[in-house]
Amino acid sequence: MRSTRKLRTPRNYLLLVILLCMQFMPAFAQNLQLIPGDESTSPESWQPPDVTELSVNWWQQVDISSPERFRERTDQFISATAEQLKGLGGDDFVEGQKLLTGLQGQIDLLILALQEPATKPIEPISTQDIYTLDELLSLREQWREVQGQQRVPQARIEELERQATLLEQRRDGLLRQYNSADSQSPARILLGLQRVSARVEFERTLRQLDIQNNKLLDLREQSEALNRQMEFADSRLESGEKDWHEIENQAIKAGMDASAAAESMATLQQQLLDVLSTDDPKPSLELLRKQQLTRAAAEQSLALIQENLFQARAHWYRFHSGTLDFNFDIKASIEESQELVQETGEQIEVWTAASRTTLITPLPASGLNAQQNTVLAHTAAQETLAIITRIEGSSDDLMLVQRILTSDMVDVQSGFRSLWTRLTIISSDVGDGLSNILDFNLFHIGDAPVTPGAIIMMLMILLFGIALSWFLRHLLVRLKKRQQFAKSPVVYTLGRILHYIIIITAVFAALGTIGLDFTNFALIAGALSVGIGFGLQSIVNNFVSGLILLFEGSLRVGDYIELDSGLRGVVREINTRATVINTNDSVDVVVPNSEFVTTRLTNWTLREPMARLRIGFGVAYGSDKDTVKAAALEAASEVEFILLHDVGREPQVRLVNYGDSSLDFQLLAWVNKSGVRRPERIRAQFLWALETKLREKGIEIPFPQRDLHLRSGFPEKALPAEEGSGDQADIEIRSGKVK
Repeated sequence: MRSTRKLRTPRNYLLLVILLCMQFMPAFAQNLQLIPGDESTSPESWQPPDVTELSVNWWQQVDISSPERFRERTDQFISATAEQLKGLGGDDFVEGQKLLTGLQGQIDLLILALQEPATKPIEPISTQDIYTLDELLSLREQWREVQGQQRVPQARIEELERQATLLEQRRDGLLRQYNSADSQSPARILLGLQRVSARVEFERTLRQLDIQNNKLLDLREQSEALNRQMEFADSRLESGEKDWHEIENQAIKAGMDASAAAESMATLQQQLLDVLSTDDPKPSLELLRKQQLTRAAAEQSLALIQENLFQARAHWYRFHSGTLDFNFDIKASIEESQELVQETGEQIEVWTAASRTTLITPLPASGLNAQQNTVLAHTAAQETLAIITRIEGSSDDLMLVQRILTSDMVDVQSGFRSLWTRLTIISSDVGDGLSNILDFNLFHIGDAPVTPGAIIMMLMILLFGIALSWFLRHLLVRLKKRQQFAKSPVVYTLGRILHYIIIITAVFAALGTIGLDFTNFALIAGALSVGIGFGLQSIVNNFVSGLILLFEGSLRVGDYIELDSGLRGVVREINTRATVINTNDSVDVVVPNSEFVTTRLTNWTLREPMARLRIGFGVAYGSDKDTVKAAALEAASEVEFILLHDVGREPQVRLVNYGDSSLDFQLLAWVNKSGVRRPERIRAQFLWALETKLREKGIEIPFPQRDLHLRSGFPEKALPAEEGSGDQADIEIRSGKVK
C-alpha cells in the first residue's frame, strides 16, 4: 500500500514524463532537422528528405530564402529520388521519370520567380515653378496611363488567387492519398513526387502573387504622386504667351473632321444597305461594312469632343488674356460638354462590344475575298478600340479644362455673384449625379424601362392624389359645418365620389409613369372581370352597394337606422367596402354595404328628423281612465326630448286593449332628433316617471295572480269562485293526488 501511494505522487509523475521525453527525443530531433536559420542547415550536413517518408515539415527543410541554396538542395533531392526510381519497373519507372522532369521544370520556374525583384524604384517626378495648360494635360495623360496599367496586375492577381486555391485543394487531396498508400509501394514514390511538384508550383504561385501585389502597390503610389503633382501644377498654372487663335483654328479643323466623318457614315450606311439588299448577302462584307460604320461613328464622336476641347482651351486662354466675351455663359458650356461626354460614353459601350465581337470572328475557311474582308474588319475593329481610348482621354481632358476655366472665372468674381455662380455649378453637378441615378434601368415592362426616377414619380403622384383628396374632403367637412349645409347629405356624397375619382385617376396616372399602357383597356377589363368572378365578387359587390347608397340617398351619414338583426345606431362613415355604425353604447360596428341593399333597413331620420314613439303600459281593472290619462301626461312632461307644445304633435294616451289582467294603455309621444336616437332611454324615463305618478294617485299596476282552492275532507261540492282581478284556478287534492 505504501509503495503504491508513493508512485502516485506528483514528483514521480514528473520523472515519468522526463523519461518518456528522453526516449523519443532522438526521433523528434531527426524530424526537426534542417530548420532554416539553424547551423545544421549548412550544405555539408543537409540530407534530402526521402520521397516515401515526407514529414510534416519537409518543405521547411528545403529553405527557399536563398535561390542558390534552394537550387543546391533541390538538385540533391532530385538525384536521390532518381536513384529511388531505378528500383521501379515498367510503366511506374516511365511515369516517375515524367514526374521528375516536370518537377525540375517547376523548380526552375520558382528560382526565376525568386530572383525577380519584387519592386522597382519609382522615378521621381520633376517639379516646376510655373506650369502651362499643355503641361498639366500631359500630366493628366500620364496619370491615365498609370491608371490603365493597374488593370493588368489586378487581373493577374485575381487569376493567381484562383490558381492558388485550386493548388491548395490539390495538395490536400494528394496528402490524403499519400498517407493511405503503402510506404513500400511504387505508388508511394509517384504520389510523393506529385506532392513535391504541387508544393513547388504552389510556392511559385504565391511568389508571383506577391510580385503582382507589389507592382499594383507601386502603380498606385505612382498614381497618387501624379495626382499630387497635378494639384501642384494646377495651383501654379499660367497662360503664358500662347496664341488662342491657333487653338480656335484647331477647333475649326476638328469640326470639319466631324463633318467629314458624318459624310463617311452616310456613305457606309448606303453601302451596308446595298449589301443587305442583295439576294445573296456576303457575311464577310456585311461584317466589314458594319465595323467600318462603327469606326466612322467613333471618329465623328472623337472629332466633336476634340472640337469642344479646343474651344474650352481657347476660352481659357481668352479669359486670361482679357478677350473673352463678357456674356459668356460658363454654366451652359459645362452642361453642353457634360451632355456630349455622357452621350459618347453610352455609345462607347456599344462600339466596344461590337469591335470585340468582330475580333473574335474567325476567318472563313474558303474564299480569298471573304478572308480579306474579315482581316480588314479585324483591322477596323482594332482601330476602333484605339479611337475609343483616345475618346476617353479627350473626354477627361475636356472636363478638366472646363473645371479649371470655371474655377478661374469664379475666383475673379466677388460678393453675391461669386456665391450664386458656385451654387449654380454645385446644383448642376448634384442634379447630374441624381439624374444618372434616377435614370438607371432596373427592369423593363414590355419595351418601357422602369427606373428609380419613374418609381419615385409614381409614388409622388399617388401621394399627391391622396393629399388632394384629403384637402377637398377637409374643405367639404368645413362647408358642412355651416348652418345652411348642415342637414344636406350632398356634401358627404360629393366628398366620397371625389375621393374615388381622384384616387382612381392617380392610380392610372402613376402606373402610366412606369410604362403600363392602358390603351388596350378592354383586355385589362376582361382580365379584371375574370378575377372579380372568382375572387373579388364580394369586394366589388360591397363597393357597388356603397355607390348605390351614396347616389340613392337612402342612407346618409348621421342617420339613425335599425336593421332586421336588431342593430341600431348612427351612421358614421360610408366607406368603399363597409359602413360604420355607432350604437348607443358607443360601439362601432362595421357592416358590409351589401347588407343595406339586400335586406330591409329602417331609417328613423330619412325624411323627418322627428318620430313618434309608442310606449305601452297597463293598469288594474276598475281604475279611473281619466286619472290614468292625466298621470301618463304628467309623466310624459317630465321626460326629456318629448315634444309637448308642438301643435298637432302633443302627447296622447289611448286605451288599446282589454288584457287578461289589465287595461292596456299606450302613450303616443313625438320626440325631437336627439330623442329619435335614444328610444330606450326615453322609454325607461317614461316608465320610471309613470310608476311614480300612478302610485301617487293610488292606481294599481296589475300583475299575474293565481287563486288556489284546497279541498280535503269536504263534500264534493264546488265552492263558489272568489271574485278577483287576477286569474283563477281550482286545484282539487284528494288522497295525495292532484286533479
